[in-house]
Amino acid sequence: MLLRELWGADLLTAESLRQNRPAALHDFSEAGPESAAAFSRMLAPGGVIFGRNLARELDLSAVRSVIDIGGGAGTILVGLRERWPHIAATLMELPTVAAVAPAILSEYGAGDVVVEEGDITVAPSTGLHDLAILKAVVQVLPPDHARSSILNAARCLTQGGEIAIAGWGVVDDDRLGPPEGVFLNLTFLNLYRAGESYTEGQYRGWMTEAGFRDISRSQLTDGTTLFRGRLTD
Repeated sequence: MLLRELWGADLLTAESLRQNRPAALHDFSEAGPESAAAFSRMLAPGGVIFGRNLARELDLSAVRSVIDIGGGAGTILVGLRERWPHIAATLMELPTVAAVAPAILSEYGAGDVVVEEGDITVAPSTGLHDLAILKAVVQVLPPDHARSSILNAARCLTQGGEIAIAGWGVVDDDRLGPPEGVFLNLTFLNLYRAGESYTEGQYRGWMTEAGFRDISRSQLTDGTTLFRGRLTD
Protein backbone atom coordinates (compact mmCIF):
# COMPACT_ATOMS: atom_id res chain seq x y z
CA MET A 1 0.00 0.00 0.00
CA LEU A 2 2.83 2.38 0.85
CA LEU A 3 4.68 1.68 -2.39
CA ARG A 4 1.47 2.23 -4.33
CA GLU A 5 1.05 5.60 -2.65
CA LEU A 6 4.65 6.61 -3.38
CA TRP A 7 4.45 5.60 -7.03
CA GLY A 8 1.15 7.40 -7.32
CA ALA A 9 2.86 10.53 -6.03
CA ASP A 10 5.73 10.17 -8.51
CA LEU A 11 3.26 10.08 -11.40
CA LEU A 12 2.11 13.56 -10.37
CA THR A 13 5.55 15.16 -10.82
CA ALA A 14 4.51 17.21 -13.86
CA GLU A 15 1.52 18.55 -11.96
CA SER A 16 3.69 19.48 -8.97
CA LEU A 17 6.05 21.38 -11.26
CA ARG A 18 3.26 23.20 -13.07
CA GLN A 19 1.59 24.33 -9.84
CA ASN A 20 4.83 24.83 -7.89
CA ARG A 21 3.42 22.83 -4.97
CA PRO A 22 3.21 19.16 -3.95
CA ALA A 23 0.39 17.50 -5.88
CA ALA A 24 0.19 14.64 -3.33
CA LEU A 25 0.79 16.72 -0.21
CA HIS A 26 1.39 14.96 3.11
CA ASP A 27 0.88 17.28 6.07
CA PHE A 28 0.76 15.36 9.33
CA SER A 29 0.11 18.48 11.37
CA GLU A 30 -3.22 18.99 9.59
CA ALA A 31 -4.34 15.36 9.37
CA GLY A 32 -7.72 14.50 10.83
CA PRO A 33 -8.17 11.67 13.35
CA GLU A 34 -9.35 9.12 10.79
CA SER A 35 -6.61 9.78 8.23
CA ALA A 36 -3.95 9.91 10.96
CA ALA A 37 -5.11 6.56 12.33
CA ALA A 38 -5.27 4.94 8.88
CA PHE A 39 -1.81 6.13 7.84
CA SER A 40 -0.22 5.22 11.20
CA ARG A 41 -1.79 1.76 11.15
CA MET A 42 -0.55 1.20 7.59
CA LEU A 43 3.04 1.96 8.65
CA ALA A 44 2.88 0.05 11.94
CA PRO A 45 4.05 -3.41 10.69
CA GLY A 46 7.03 -1.84 8.94
CA GLY A 47 7.90 -0.05 12.18
CA VAL A 48 8.15 -3.36 14.02
CA ILE A 49 10.45 -4.78 11.34
CA PHE A 50 12.67 -1.70 11.41
CA GLY A 51 12.84 -1.89 15.22
CA ARG A 52 14.06 -5.48 14.97
CA ASN A 53 16.73 -4.48 12.45
CA LEU A 54 17.87 -1.59 14.63
CA ALA A 55 17.93 -3.82 17.73
CA ARG A 56 20.46 -6.09 16.00
CA GLU A 57 22.62 -3.09 15.06
CA LEU A 58 22.79 -1.43 18.49
CA ASP A 59 24.04 -2.70 21.83
CA LEU A 60 21.38 -1.38 24.19
CA SER A 61 22.31 -3.42 27.24
CA ALA A 62 23.18 -0.25 29.18
CA VAL A 63 20.32 1.88 27.81
CA ARG A 64 17.55 2.55 30.30
CA SER A 65 15.25 4.82 28.30
CA VAL A 66 14.65 5.37 24.58
CA ILE A 67 12.51 7.96 22.82
CA ASP A 68 11.15 7.51 19.30
CA ILE A 69 10.69 10.98 17.84
CA GLY A 70 8.16 11.32 15.04
CA GLY A 71 7.69 7.57 14.97
CA GLY A 72 4.04 7.41 13.93
CA ALA A 73 2.31 4.75 16.01
CA GLY A 74 5.59 3.99 17.80
CA THR A 75 5.87 0.36 16.72
CA ILE A 76 9.62 0.75 16.19
CA LEU A 77 9.74 0.52 19.98
CA VAL A 78 7.85 -2.78 19.83
CA GLY A 79 10.48 -4.36 17.59
CA LEU A 80 13.31 -2.82 19.59
CA ARG A 81 12.08 -4.22 22.89
CA GLU A 82 11.69 -7.75 21.58
CA ARG A 83 15.48 -7.96 21.89
CA TRP A 84 15.92 -5.38 24.68
CA PRO A 85 12.80 -5.75 26.89
CA HIS A 86 14.26 -3.83 29.85
CA ILE A 87 14.05 -0.45 28.06
CA ALA A 88 11.54 2.18 29.13
CA ALA A 89 9.97 3.54 25.92
CA THR A 90 8.53 6.93 24.96
CA LEU A 91 6.96 8.08 21.70
CA MET A 92 6.96 11.79 20.85
CA GLU A 93 4.56 12.76 18.07
CA LEU A 94 2.40 15.59 16.79
CA PRO A 95 -0.98 15.81 18.57
CA THR A 96 -3.04 14.26 15.76
CA VAL A 97 -0.81 11.19 15.59
CA ALA A 98 -0.21 10.98 19.34
CA ALA A 99 -3.98 10.78 19.84
CA VAL A 100 -4.28 7.54 17.84
CA ALA A 101 -0.98 5.91 18.83
CA PRO A 102 -2.03 4.38 22.20
CA ALA A 103 -4.77 2.28 20.61
CA ILE A 104 -2.40 0.94 17.95
CA LEU A 105 0.34 0.25 20.49
CA SER A 106 -2.13 -1.68 22.62
CA GLU A 107 -2.87 -3.90 19.63
CA TYR A 108 0.83 -4.80 19.65
CA GLY A 109 0.88 -5.45 23.40
CA ALA A 110 2.80 -2.25 24.12
CA GLY A 111 0.29 -0.30 26.19
CA ASP A 112 3.06 0.74 28.58
CA VAL A 113 4.76 3.00 26.01
CA VAL A 114 4.52 6.62 27.14
CA VAL A 115 3.02 8.79 24.39
CA GLU A 116 4.00 12.46 24.52
CA GLU A 117 2.56 15.21 22.35
CA GLY A 118 5.17 17.53 20.91
CA ASP A 119 6.90 19.01 17.88
CA ILE A 120 10.64 18.29 17.84
CA THR A 121 11.26 21.23 15.50
CA VAL A 122 10.00 23.53 18.26
CA ALA A 123 11.04 21.96 21.58
CA PRO A 124 12.60 18.80 23.04
CA SER A 125 10.88 16.08 25.01
CA THR A 126 9.85 16.85 28.57
CA GLY A 127 12.10 14.04 29.80
CA LEU A 128 15.67 12.82 29.32
CA HIS A 129 16.58 9.58 27.58
CA ASP A 130 19.66 7.52 26.75
CA LEU A 131 18.78 7.03 23.08
CA ALA A 132 16.79 9.14 20.63
CA ILE A 133 15.56 7.62 17.36
CA LEU A 134 14.50 9.73 14.37
CA LYS A 135 13.31 7.46 11.57
CA ALA A 136 12.19 9.09 8.31
CA VAL A 137 11.77 12.43 10.09
CA VAL A 138 14.64 14.72 9.13
CA GLN A 139 14.24 14.37 5.37
CA VAL A 140 10.57 15.38 5.36
CA LEU A 141 11.47 18.75 6.91
CA PRO A 142 12.83 21.96 5.35
CA PRO A 143 16.53 22.58 6.14
CA ASP A 144 15.97 24.96 9.06
CA HIS A 145 13.52 22.54 10.70
CA ALA A 146 15.77 19.57 9.96
CA ARG A 147 18.55 21.37 11.82
CA SER A 148 16.32 22.31 14.76
CA SER A 149 14.98 18.75 15.03
CA ILE A 150 18.50 17.44 15.59
CA LEU A 151 19.40 20.27 17.98
CA ASN A 152 16.27 19.58 20.03
CA ALA A 153 16.82 15.82 19.91
CA ALA A 154 20.17 16.41 21.59
CA ARG A 155 18.34 18.21 24.38
CA CYS A 156 16.27 15.05 24.94
CA LEU A 157 19.37 13.08 25.90
CA THR A 158 21.34 12.37 29.05
CA GLN A 159 25.05 13.14 28.95
CA GLY A 160 26.68 10.42 26.88
CA GLY A 161 23.34 9.62 25.24
CA GLU A 162 23.17 8.52 21.62
CA ILE A 163 21.15 9.57 18.59
CA ALA A 164 20.13 7.27 15.74
CA ILE A 165 18.93 9.05 12.59
CA ALA A 166 17.62 6.67 9.96
CA GLY A 167 16.05 7.03 6.57
CA TRP A 168 16.34 6.67 2.84
CA GLY A 169 17.65 9.03 0.23
CA VAL A 170 20.98 10.43 1.43
CA VAL A 171 22.58 12.06 -1.61
CA ASP A 172 26.15 12.93 -2.58
CA ASP A 173 27.40 16.45 -1.95
CA ASP A 174 26.80 17.36 -5.62
CA ARG A 175 23.21 16.03 -5.23
CA LEU A 176 23.52 14.05 -8.50
CA GLY A 177 23.70 10.57 -6.97
CA PRO A 178 23.28 7.87 -5.91
CA PRO A 179 20.22 7.09 -8.08
CA GLU A 180 18.00 5.96 -5.20
CA GLY A 181 18.67 9.21 -3.31
CA VAL A 182 17.92 11.37 -6.35
CA PHE A 183 14.74 9.40 -7.04
CA LEU A 184 13.52 9.82 -3.47
CA ASN A 185 14.24 13.53 -3.74
CA LEU A 186 11.90 13.59 -6.74
CA THR A 187 9.26 11.77 -4.69
CA PHE A 188 9.56 14.35 -1.90
CA LEU A 189 8.86 17.07 -4.45
CA ASN A 190 5.37 15.62 -4.75
CA LEU A 191 4.77 14.89 -1.07
CA TYR A 192 6.23 17.69 1.06
CA ARG A 193 6.36 21.45 0.85
CA ALA A 194 10.05 21.58 1.66
CA GLY A 195 11.38 18.10 2.48
CA GLU A 196 14.33 16.81 0.50
CA SER A 197 17.13 14.25 0.38
CA TYR A 198 19.99 15.75 2.38
CA THR A 199 23.70 15.12 1.99
CA GLU A 200 25.97 13.31 4.40
CA GLY A 201 27.78 16.60 4.96
CA GLN A 202 24.54 18.27 6.05
CA TYR A 203 23.72 15.48 8.51
CA ARG A 204 27.22 15.54 9.98
CA GLY A 205 27.20 19.33 10.21
CA TRP A 206 23.88 19.45 12.09
CA MET A 207 24.92 16.61 14.40
CA THR A 208 28.27 18.24 15.18
CA GLU A 209 26.56 21.56 15.94
CA ALA A 210 24.23 19.73 18.34
CA GLY A 211 27.21 18.39 20.28
CA PHE A 212 27.45 14.85 18.88
CA ARG A 213 30.83 13.20 18.41
CA ASP A 214 32.02 9.85 17.05
CA ILE A 215 29.53 10.30 14.20
CA SER A 216 29.22 7.27 11.96
CA ARG A 217 27.25 6.25 8.90
CA SER A 218 26.21 2.68 8.18
CA GLN A 219 23.53 0.79 6.29
CA LEU A 220 21.00 -1.59 7.80
CA THR A 221 20.04 -4.86 6.13
CA ASP A 222 16.95 -3.23 4.59
CA GLY A 223 19.11 -0.58 2.92
CA THR A 224 18.21 2.19 5.35
CA THR A 225 21.00 4.68 6.06
CA LEU A 226 21.81 5.07 9.74
CA PHE A 227 23.69 8.01 11.25
CA ARG A 228 24.80 7.60 14.87
CA GLY A 229 26.48 9.99 17.28
CA ARG A 230 27.15 10.29 20.99
CA LEU A 231 26.52 13.44 23.04
CA THR A 232 29.69 14.66 24.74
CA ASP A 233 30.94 17.74 26.59
